[in-house]
Amino acid sequence: MAVMLLQGRKHRWGTQARGILTVLAVASPLLGCGLPPELRPGTLFREISGANFESRIQPPGVDLPSGHLGQIPPRPSRPDPATRMSLDNALAQDRALSREPLAERRDAAVFTSASPGATPGAPSIPAAPPPRPSLAAAPAIPWTGPPLLAPGAVAPEPGDVPALPTPDLLGPPGTPPPLPRLN
Repeated sequence: MAVMLLQGRKHRWGTQARGILTVLAVASPLLGCGLPPELRPGTLFREISGANFESRIQPPGVDLPSGHLGQIPPRPSRPDPATRMSLDNALAQDRALSREPLAERRDAAVFTSASPGATPGAPSIPAAPPPRPSLAAAPAIPWTGPPLLAPGAVAPEPGDVPALPTPDLLGPPGTPPPLPRLN
């Protein structure tokens, strides 16, 4: 009898374990849906197993041998002192000119294609922006609202209710009635 109870208990625990494993197997893919791509189970498995690195394109030059000091080009020779002095003077002159503000150009002929220095085919650059467009004055709109009533005056009675439109204007025949309005 004790053996039967133990077997029954094992069977019951086995059924519960299978149920829990089934729930986990069904729920585990759903857990990855709300996570960012870096934390999803499939992405984590590829990162841990190294499959992600195998699918990447190799960077250029991986198959080439690594460099060594024998491949460094020799140091360039120094130019003669006269060349260096002329470069130093030119740089000093450019630096001095850059400290002065540029002169304002007010000549309109400089900015048009009619100037003597203009190249053929260059678009003309206007010297000033175009003038503002002149718009015609709009006619005055008269106020035709309802007249204001004096205090204590009685409002006029509205006119008769207009007649309903003809049936041909109401819609095609056989149109279902409108749905009742719910408040």
